[in-house]
Order: sequence, then C-alpha cells, then structure tokens
Amino acid sequence: MQIRKKIGYATGDLGISISYFAVGFFFMFYLTDIVGMAPLLAGTVILIGKIWDGINDPLMGILSDRTKSRFGRKRVYILFGSIPFAISFVLLWIIPAAINEWVQFALATTSLLIYATAYSVVAVPYMAMVPVMTGDYNERTQITGLRAILSTMGTILGGGVALLVSSASDETLGLRTMAIGFAAFTFVSLLIAACSVKGVEQIRGSDTQIVDISLARYIALPKERNVLILLIFKFLGAIATGCLMASIPYFAVHILGSPGTSTYGVAIYAGMSALLIPVWNKLTHLFDKRRLLLIANSLGAILLLAIGLLMKEGFSLPFFAGCAMLGIFMSAYLFIPYSLVPDLVDYYHHKTGERHESVFFGLWMTVHQLGIAVAGFILGAFLSVYGYEGNASAQSDSALLGVRLAFGLIPGFFLVLAALVLHKYGITRTVYQRIKAELAEKNNSGTLK
Repeated sequence: MQIRKKIGYATGDLGISISYFAVGFFFMFYLTDIVGMAPLLAGTVILIGKIWDGINDPLMGILSDRTKSRFGRKRVYILFGSIPFAISFVLLWIIPAAINEWVQFALATTSLLIYATAYSVVAVPYMAMVPVMTGDYNERTQITGLRAILSTMGTILGGGVALLVSSASDETLGLRTMAIGFAAFTFVSLLIAACSVKGVEQIRGSDTQIVDISLARYIALPKERNVLILLIFKFLGAIATGCLMASIPYFAVHILGSPGTSTYGVAIYAGMSALLIPVWNKLTHLFDKRRLLLIANSLGAILLLAIGLLMKEGFSLPFFAGCAMLGIFMSAYLFIPYSLVPDLVDYYHHKTGERHESVFFGLWMTVHQLGIAVAGFILGAFLSVYGYEGNASAQSDSALLGVRLAFGLIPGFFLVLAALVLHKYGITRTVYQRIKAELAEKNNSGTLK
C-alpha cells in the first residue's frame, strides 16, 4: 500500500484525537471549576455519556458491517459523519455557568450524549479500516504506528490548548474559540482520511463480505477467550488513562500552581511518546508484545506515583523530566494494543469463517468508553471523599492529597493490572502467521467463503 495513503488515513486520527483528548483532559474540570458543578455530579455526567458510548459503539459496528454503499461500507461514515461530529464538539463548551446546577447537569449530559453518538458514527468505522487496508502483519503495525504518532500530536493540541484555556483571562471566549477551531480542524482531517482510503474496500473485497448473523451471535463474541482477555485489558487500561487525563487539570492548578506548566508537560510527554513509537515498533519484531507492555506499564506506574507524591509548585524542571520519562514508557501502551485488534479479526475469521471488522472495533471502543465512564465516576467520587470543592478559593490538605493520589496512584494501579491480564492473551506473532497461512490456503482452494 502506498505510504501517502497510509499517512492520509492516519491523518484522520489527528482530528479524532484532538476532540477526544480535549474532552478527556478538560471536560470534567470545565464542569467543576468553570461551570461550577459538584465533582460527584460532574463525574456522573461522564459516567452517563460513556455508558451510552459503550452501548452505541457495538451497534455502530453492526450497522457498518451490514452497510452497502458505493462510498464503501466504512468510508461512507467517515466521509459524511465528519460534519455532525465537528458540530457536536462545539456543543460541549457552551453550557452557561449562571444557571441552576441541575439544568447544567441536563445540558451537559445531553451535549455529551450527542457528541458520543457522533463520535461512534465516525470512529468505529475509521478504526475498523485497518484490517481492510492490508493483511500484512508488519504493514498493519506500521499503519498503527503512524496513527499513534498523529494521535499524540492530537494529544498535544487537544489536551494542551484546553489546559491553556483554563489560564486565559476570558475563559468563555477562549473555550468557544478553541471549540470552533478544533471542530474545523477535525472536519478537514477526516475528509483527508476519507479521500485517502477511497476504493480500498473494493480492492480488498470488503464490500462483498456483508455479514448477516443474528444479534445473539454478536453478543456471544466476548465469550471467546482471546476476545474476552483483550476487552478486559482495554477496560482496565481505559480506567487508567481516563483517570490520568481527567486529573491533569486538577494537578496542574492545585499542585503545580500553573496550567501552563502542565501544558508544556503534556507536550513533552506526547512528543516523547511519538518519538519512541518507531523504537517500540522495532522491539515488537524482536520480543513478545505482552512482555514489553508489562515492563513499560510497570515502570510507568512507578513513575506516576513518584510524580504525584513528590511534585509541588516551582518544580517545573523535575516535572518536565518526569513527563519525558513517562512518555517513553507510555508510548508502548499507546502503540501496541491497537496493533492487536486486526490480528484478532483474522483469528476469528480463521476459527469461524466469519469476518466483521467493525464489530470487533466496536466492542474494543465499547469497553474503552465504559472504562472512561468508570474512571470519571471514580475520580469524581475520589475527589468528593477527600473534600475537593471546585469553587473554593483554596483547597484543604485532604483535597490536595486526593488530587495527588488521583494523578499518581489510580492510573498506575490499573496500568499494571491491565498488563497482567494481557499476559494471558494467546494470539502471538507465531500464531498469527500460522492462521494467516491457513486462511490463504483455504482462499486459494475456494473452501472459505
């Protein structure tokens, strides 16, 4: 496959990640410290929105796998879903502060539900394009690597700019400017991705493989051992990254005393993650992906706890150094898991004769969103227990300890737990190469539909 098509496709992840990380890093902080909602109520908004995300992701996967369109059964959603996705992002940031808290809650929940729906319409088919684009193990890993690099750029833009907005003199104007700018950028990047994969589904024969199986069969998919392991891994990892993202604004404002410092830290972290992706890519050719991830996640957990407990106002250079090291370790988590799902698609195809890429990616995104939902609720409950008050002029010592632990302890614990679960995953490089050869043999003999 031409490199320009791979880069063009990966550009879509830049737009998706910009909006996703802006919401992930800043939306809960925006609700508590700018809109003025109680932490537990704000966490409940996140919980409801992500639970809905968890419901509509597999439904979107089923719809995509059953779609017949001259634009491609996945590409059609990327192409025509980009505009409502961009508009839904803007809606998140126009919740008034000077109204009743329960009205705020209703508006926040409604806008997040709309955004979650639009996100699924675009993101599930987009991610499911990888196994359609190529059947080569290393080429898939390369595409995943390109996506991960551009995703980290989206992290810098989405998370970094959102954090800077919190330090602006006019937060409302800053938020609206950010929202409109990001929405336009997201639309353009998705349009580039849709144009880059034009005709790919027809070339690979995807449009002739329309899946027609019962809903009960879809529901039964997670019963497969490797499917279940991968989904549990993703769920635990999402709790880790969800808590980490959502706690950064609190850590920046109340521990570091500077949103700007954390913005530079996020940029350093994301930049280092992107730089190390080729290194981790090379390592996956030499070592087992599961072991690499266990080592990286464990070191990342130790570093997170150290940063959370030791940093304080004025410790800019040590914080930046910690972010750089964290980027080295977390680069493995940002890259390796997304290279596993396309292999699972082929494994299940080999085992059952059925091929439905979007459903697997829908399930993958479902457990991710459920993990983020649990993370938001855990963070809101955690801060409430420790006495955090968003409108307080100064936080208590107990609340500050809660912020430190939310940043350093919770994410690290779930990162290690996720890596331990993945260690039971059975689709290694050797297994994949064997099933790929058997699939090719069956296709050549005409015994596989």
